Amino acid sequence: MTLPRVVNDTDFIAEPHVLCDREAEQLCAIVKATFEYAPERRGADGTFQIAPRERRRKIRAADVPWGKPDVSSILYPSDLCVRKVGTDVVVVGRAHAPARRAVPSFEASIRIGSAHRAVRVTGPRVFRDDGRGVGAPQPIAFLDLRYEHAFGGVQKEPLPFIEEARNPVGRGFTNDAARVAGRPAPQIEGVADPVSDPLALPRPGGLGPIGRHWEPRRKLWGTFDASWVANHSPLMPRDFDDRASSFAPQELIATPHLRGGETGMLTNLTVGGGALEIVLPRLRLEILFRQRNAEAVSFTPPLDTVLVDTLFAVPRSRARGATTSGTTFTVELVYRAAVPAKARWGDGEIVIREKRR
Repeated sequence: MTLPRVVNDTDFIAEPHVLCDREAEQLCAIVKATFEYAPERRGADGTFQIAPRERRRKIRAADVPWGKPDVSSILYPSDLCVRKVGTDVVVVGRAHAPARRAVPSFEASIRIGSAHRAVRVTGPRVFRDDGRGVGAPQPIAFLDLRYEHAFGGVQKEPLPFIEEARNPVGRGFTNDAARVAGRPAPQIEGVADPVSDPLALPRPGGLGPIGRHWEPRRKLWGTFDASWVANHSPLMPRDFDDRASSFAPQELIATPHLRGGETGMLTNLTVGGGALEIVLPRLRLEILFRQRNAEAVSFTPPLDTVLVDTLFAVPRSRARGATTSGTTFTVELVYRAAVPAKARWGDGEIVIREKRR
């Protein structure tokens, strides 16, 4: 089908996409608002300001990996889906030890509204001689928050091949503890799920997006069998579960959806470590689907994605209106709405605008 034109009356990026749902294709309007942290700005409208045009983030049609595709964890997740059951909150960044001092271990966490998760970060350490414990960590000042540093992985030999489906790219997973003796142990662990005995299968620690082929997302995609190929493809299986579209760890999926204006706290996630209070921007968008000779359909979409990116910090001297030195970081807010796709949407339009509060 021909996509409708987009009338975008906001400072945000908006795109139409035709996406497969369970029973029909959907015309989905996705809006991404890019903000930068502004420590001098306080109040109900948040501690952020709209990013200048050249630094506004595009809508991602596919996952962007940290390294080699298919064998690396996700750096930036795709924005494409029809709907989400809650608000995904994820962190792209590094954990930083307090006061820039290398220490054996420290905690890092994010809390925004009802979404909260804390992890413990350690310096390099190895499994002990019997593989049933870990040695003392060396001091560390910072660490990339990627799942390669968390518990998980695969065991290719001896056959049969086995994997930790919750994190196939991690380290320490085995069915024989002696096999990991002397090998690097995970450096990121859930505060409530410390890594000691690999056979205990501790839950992988992390604050970033989970791969679409990892558990628990893997089992939620539905049944792609011969019947689906013959009778229902290319639509999603009828037993597709919308929770598969959520890429945040369970504690970081806020239900009900966040609305904007929530307070939050980043702990040891910015350079120099320490706790940083934030307030999300408060937006109220309208997405209007309008077609000739048909009644317009209007949505006030919920906020369904909050991505906090402290990895690629922007010098404050380049940030718009900066009055302080140091660095700032980026927050992506994503909204979406969908209607059934029709062949004649080419003569229609999608209007994106901010509503008065």
